[in-house]
Amino acid sequence: MNGVRKFLLSLLISVPAVCHSGDVEVFLLGGQSNMQGIGKFSNLDIELPRVIQNAYFYTGDRFETLSPGQTKTSTRDGEFGPEIGFAMVMARPDRPVYLVKYHASGMALHRGWNGGTWVGGEPAPARRNFYPGRDAADINMGVLYKEMLDMYVSALQHLRQSGHNPVVRGFVWMQGEQDSKNEESARSYSANLRHLVNRLGEDLDVAGGLPMVFGQVLPHEPAAPRFTHRNEIRRQMAIADGRSARDGSIKSARMVSTDGMSVLPDTVHYDARGQLALGKEFGLSLQKLLDELAMSKEPHGDTP
Repeated sequence: MNGVRKFLLSLLISVPAVCHSGDVEVFLLGGQSNMQGIGKFSNLDIELPRVIQNAYFYTGDRFETLSPGQTKTSTRDGEFGPEIGFAMVMARPDRPVYLVKYHASGMALHRGWNGGTWVGGEPAPARRNFYPGRDAADINMGVLYKEMLDMYVSALQHLRQSGHNPVVRGFVWMQGEQDSKNEESARSYSANLRHLVNRLGEDLDVAGGLPMVFGQVLPHEPAAPRFTHRNEIRRQMAIADGRSARDGSIKSARMVSTDGMSVLPDTVHYDARGQLALGKEFGLSLQKLLDELAMSKEPHGDTP
């Protein structure tokens, strides 16, 4: 790309994305390393659009027009997660979408984890996990949940201050590998996931509850030895799908199977093609869920 084109693209990306009055649709993304994404644009054998029209990504202080390879959506330049494929599916001329993503590599949902160490027992303050606490005042709320919530709140405030009414439409969750390393956290995953989405909906005051799609982790078999309870957590994730009709299902949640999505040699993380497929499946699944909920006109929430 020559200097003039680079300059023009930088101007396009830096233009404030909040340019539509009234309601704007916001989608929240969260999870660990496969939400972060280590797929490399340079390894894709298909051409992506230079700019994903009507898709905007929160950088921490503003929304940028989402430009694959230019907008930094992962930890390192040149890498991406499911947000690219998701935006390609969800953004339409009649519906701009605003994406807010939080990720923390190698971190768990269960309250018994503190970073990469299992400590078990009752919830305790300052543990590095995604445990959402019993309520907004719970001092045992996980550090990562607080950080994630703060990012989401910051993005919504940014939109309001720009004269818009942000409407949170859905939550995309890609996490669970760390929880598979312990029997207790693996076996309680569906209950913990329900608690997470319910609490997040409460903290963000999402009317009627928060629709969610989530990915089933660790598709490669056999799994690496450290994922000792891989089969159990995958079973728990299948149960959590609202269509499972099992105790522990979450009415307004849908699981995306990752079987067949390509992974890196470590057999854990999705490669570039796998990440693109994952994001697209998230988009298709969430859109179908939203259509179903709109037709039923039922509240989206789920009770423990």
